[in-house]
Amino acid sequence: MSTYGHLDTDAHDVDPPGPDTRSARPAPASRTVLLRRATAPVALTAVMFLLAFTLGSTTLVTMQEVLAFAVFATATNLLLGQAGLVSFGQAVFFGIGSYTVALGWLHWQLPFWATFVLAPFVGALVAIPIGLVALRARKLYFALSTLAFSELAYQLAESRYNFTKGANGVFGPFVPTALTQPRTGYLFLLAVTVVSLLLLWKVNHSPFGLVLRAIRENRERVQALGVNVYLHQVAAFVISGAFCALAGAMFVIYSQSGYPELLDWTTSGWPVFMAVIGGMGTFLGPALGALIYQFGHDQLVLYFSDWQLVLGAVLLVIVMFWPDGLMGALARLGGVIRRWWKGRR
Repeated sequence: MSTYGHLDTDAHDVDPPGPDTRSARPAPASRTVLLRRATAPVALTAVMFLLAFTLGSTTLVTMQEVLAFAVFATATNLLLGQAGLVSFGQAVFFGIGSYTVALGWLHWQLPFWATFVLAPFVGALVAIPIGLVALRARKLYFALSTLAFSELAYQLAESRYNFTKGANGVFGPFVPTALTQPRTGYLFLLAVTVVSLLLLWKVNHSPFGLVLRAIRENRERVQALGVNVYLHQVAAFVISGAFCALAGAMFVIYSQSGYPELLDWTTSGWPVFMAVIGGMGTFLGPALGALIYQFGHDQLVLYFSDWQLVLGAVLLVIVMFWPDGLMGALARLGGVIRRWWKGRR
């Protein structure tokens, strides 16, 4: 039996021999059901596309940042929400993605498109040794080890001036002129975001994603069934690292720079906050959290000098009253409305 097959049944769950019930199994989802499931994502993508022609330049620039953070938060949520791993080191890969584009231009005059495509592969390569080491620890110690790697990367970037330009960071015309235009840059990042989220959705809904959720719920039982928990977690860590690096390369289009703060552990807190706001147990929750977090941050800094206190209070309210995030709260509200509507009929 395959590794994934063990998750469906074991020796204690097998039914005794009896009549053949295979014909009673539900048929595959019909085309109508599949189309209905695709309606909301397609409609959302269409709305996001139309925003490029209705929003002002300033808002479109902010939306570029939101799209990069949406990929960053969704990739982090592969560990946080799916695998149950709290990592404060995903900023390492986010920063590496940005530096891949910036340093590729600075030292080797590589074209933007080459470094943009290269970024997720560099992130994955760096994630392999970090994951192999960090995942030897569990729970709090894993989180602390990822934080340590993040601080190490930050210090290296800040101290190696000849290579990274130190605390000043790398600024330059490495982003194509067309992508520096708000509308064009937004549309490009929207296309990258849609493809990235589709790929991450496939990972979440694959047998591999099923194993991750099983490990999150009961690691010991899954291990007893013969699943190599450690390698599955390392694979999830590498996949997350690759997409976090891609998000970092996307962020360069907004910032047009690479700098050490992108590697700091505090940057790793951003996608965690976004996932908590939107809902860690949902796929689109982190993306919604990125939208709310970024626009909320932009408004808070205008009116509050201590905006971090306000943000902390908002997060506290969400954790206490909406532990499933805003997506969970919206789902419950939708259930209440449907029950009310059915009661009226």
